[in-house]
Amino acid sequence: MLKSRRPWSEHHVANLKRLAGRRSTKKIAAELGRTAGATVVAASKLNISLDTRRHFGRPANRREGQLAGAPD
Repeated sequence: MLKSRRPWSEHHVANLKRLAGRRSTKKIAAELGRTAGATVVAASKLNISLDTRRHFGRPANRREGQLAGAPD
């Protein structure tokens, strides 16, 4: 049986933006009372990345301070 579709309120969108990239899609969906699929679709439509593989505070390169493409 399919659940009825509910529009995304401004409050839900704000929470999605706040949680995106910090928690798994499954946890975000549970907090918003949505399915993981609905959460992924909404994030995609709003151009919000749900990628949690970011490493904040770490250098972009493996070697700290080295510029991309610069010789050793």
